[in-house]
Amino acid sequence: MNEKIFSPVFFDLSVRNLRLNFLRSLLAMIGIIIGVVAITSMGMTGAAFSEELTGSLTGTSNSITVSGIASTGSGPNSYTASGLSTKDLRNIESAIESVTENYVLIPMYTGYDMVRPAGSEEQMQASIYGLSSADIESLVTVEEGKVPTGNNGVIIGRQLADDYDLSVGSRIEIPQRNSTTISVRVVGIMANSGSMTFTFSTDNAIIGTTDWYERFHETGGLYTSAMITVDDLNDLDPVIAAIEEKMNGRADRTTDDTVMISDARQFVESMQESIGMISVFIMALGGISLVVAAVSIFNVMLMSVNERIREIGILRSIGTLRSQIIQMFLYEAAVIGFIGAVIGGILSLLAAAVVISLMLGDISLMFNLSVLMYIPYGIVIGVSVCLLSGLYPAWKAANLNPVEALASD
Repeated sequence: MNEKIFSPVFFDLSVRNLRLNFLRSLLAMIGIIIGVVAITSMGMTGAAFSEELTGSLTGTSNSITVSGIASTGSGPNSYTASGLSTKDLRNIESAIESVTENYVLIPMYTGYDMVRPAGSEEQMQASIYGLSSADIESLVTVEEGKVPTGNNGVIIGRQLADDYDLSVGSRIEIPQRNSTTISVRVVGIMANSGSMTFTFSTDNAIIGTTDWYERFHETGGLYTSAMITVDDLNDLDPVIAAIEEKMNGRADRTTDDTVMISDARQFVESMQESIGMISVFIMALGGISLVVAAVSIFNVMLMSVNERIREIGILRSIGTLRSQIIQMFLYEAAVIGFIGAVIGGILSLLAAAVVISLMLGDISLMFNLSVLMYIPYGIVIGVSVCLLSGLYPAWKAANLNPVEALASD
């Protein structure tokens, strides 16, 4: 009964003391604000990066890429090179068909070249792809112009077109190792759709047909890789297992593996883990400011105890319990922590919004639950730090000798 009567009074006494020492309390609160902003905004930014990565690859979660580790090239002189031969593709297709008939297999040539607009000396590195006309049409969206056929030109990414003022009808030159130059006409521009898979990007790409690619690049009859997409996500793991068994588990091979299978899901998990570790590290650096704030609050609370020894003695002499004295000082720490943490949470939202907008260009990522959840986490951490910092001063106040406290000046 006694505790119920005094509880509101103790809260009022705590608030009164904070008002009387407003500047000191404000400085301690600023420390909490800075700490909460540091750890919360960094956590939100890391979560937004993870969401962006996952979202960009969501459409390819049912796809894998098979790349050749070693294969025999065609021609009069047999040799071993990296890539997928026609026979390899047949074996891969056979393995897939043992699991499902609903799939798409797209072999492709890939490479990188230094290219330049015709008549210009400014060079840039671009991804060069060679696919069949039908596969190009199924993979990309042509915003302007048309899909190339035969040796009739190439299509380029929107970013490449914008950066170098290229349009349909422009010509691109590709310098060769023998000091010659290949000139090719742009017949289409792809929509800026970002990464289509983790191995196929349209932003800075030049895509032509396989016939065009083979004219200017030594392929040895070997495709660089093959993209495989299944209709049912549940078929993906069995397809991977079938390809592994067919291509990498044969006893007559001189090496253990002939192909490497890249799974977008593993790539996403690896990237998310890396982003998570970086975020934790940065949040830990931000947590240093919370440690500084904790020391400040500890000091503020000790000063409050020393200044109110006589007040504590009076409260103890009229029957106030030790637990109530502890409660009174913890109220002070909780008020500082709660107000500082809430302000810090609001400022974190603004800071993270600016960073995400500048770095990712998509403010809508802010409203994902996995991003917003860092705000209540930051507030809870801020309040907890304050309460922990106030425990010892509160305990010290509660265990003062009432007689000695009353005799204090």
